[in-house]
Amino acid sequence: MANLCEEVLEHDLNPFMVFDANGKIKRYNSEAEFLLSYASVDELYDLAVTNASKHFGFNHKYTNLQFGKFRYYALLVGYVDDEEIALKLYKVVSTKVHTINDKKLQKANVFSLIELSKNSTLIESNIKIEEIYDVSIPEMKLDINNFLLCLNECFLQFKKEKALTIRVYVKVGEYEVINQKKYPIVVIEFEGENLVAFNEQIELKAQKANIISFFEDKKIILEFAAIM
Repeated sequence: MANLCEEVLEHDLNPFMVFDANGKIKRYNSEAEFLLSYASVDELYDLAVTNASKHFGFNHKYTNLQFGKFRYYALLVGYVDDEEIALKLYKVVSTKVHTINDKKLQKANVFSLIELSKNSTLIESNIKIEEIYDVSIPEMKLDINNFLLCLNECFLQFKKEKALTIRVYVKVGEYEVINQKKYPIVVIEFEGENLVAFNEQIELKAQKANIISFFEDKKIILEFAAIM
């Protein structure tokens, strides 16, 4: 029975982790491993301690959390002694099958679109821009109009900054399944000097362009499938 319970936790779609009294992770499942790519151990430990019950036991709470592209609607915190504390987050999961109408897509160069958007939105800006690009990324099929609208909105977010770093790269070891086919994921990161707040317009425009957008400290991150 113990082995079965461990296997269930390991394959759970929700992240589960156990911390020791010093805030170090002792155990975690595979879903928590993905989460740790976007949230620090200290951040998750603080979340557990903050939401723990005042006495030994378990506390279940509905909430609205986002770490990178992962969103969660509830959490469970439990401890039975002073040595360990467990945290489980309940992920918001979409049951929608991800499909894209290829007929709306046109081949384009991502870097050319970034340059076009940058020049049109920052024409009167003195912002210093550092560009870190994986220039091996080939042309791909995109919804060009909506893609540009999303980029424009991102550049406008940083228009008053003194410096902006743009990174474009392919994620290693991750894929997007669209129309039952697996595609690499391309990432565009915009990083300024100040904290970035959630922007509903960026999210809406990203969705129309088949992009996943999320906000992380000083960054706006766009992820999309490289459909060749």
